[in-house]
Amino acid sequence: MKFYYIIISAFLILFFPRQITNVICFGRHRDQINVKSKAAYWGIYSFWTVVFLIGCLFMGSAAGVDTTIDKLVYYFILGSGNEDYIELASEEDDEAYILTYYTREEINEDVLYDIVQNNRFIYKTYRLEDLKIEQIDKKKWGLYLDSETMGYIEVKKGFLLNEIYYRWYKKNLEQRG
Repeated sequence: MKFYYIIISAFLILFFPRQITNVICFGRHRDQINVKSKAAYWGIYSFWTVVFLIGCLFMGSAAGVDTTIDKLVYYFILGSGNEDYIELASEEDDEAYILTYYTREEINEDVLYDIVQNNRFIYKTYRLEDLKIEQIDKKKWGLYLDSETMGYIEVKKGFLLNEIYYRWYKKNLEQRG
């Protein structure tokens, strides 16, 4: 699906802005000259290229193959000051619960622990009041409770946002529940 998205987007971005610009500047049959300035021609062409680029980004977001627009929206929501992080959809496999968050803040134990405390499904259900979060390496943190590993956290620093992935081990959580 991503391959088709790239092909269609490239076609839309490269072909249609040029056609629209030519019709605006030279008429339908190229028998008139409506715009004489090269700067105006390239300005009109650039405008239509940006319009089709934004349209393709929205199309990719709706199809689930490109998250650029989504990340920009999250960046502006987090910049408004109302929230410190945004929770994305959670996943579940046979071994773990996977929770994904975006934040603009610098990652440290306090931020990671606040996210855990605000997740009522995990924190309250499995009684994690004594949870310890320790840094394993630059991008990985461990979740420990009574010398037992409850899961880990991976942090990916992006250009605008930091992505935080919590991976909770089901078996260890269910022993506490």
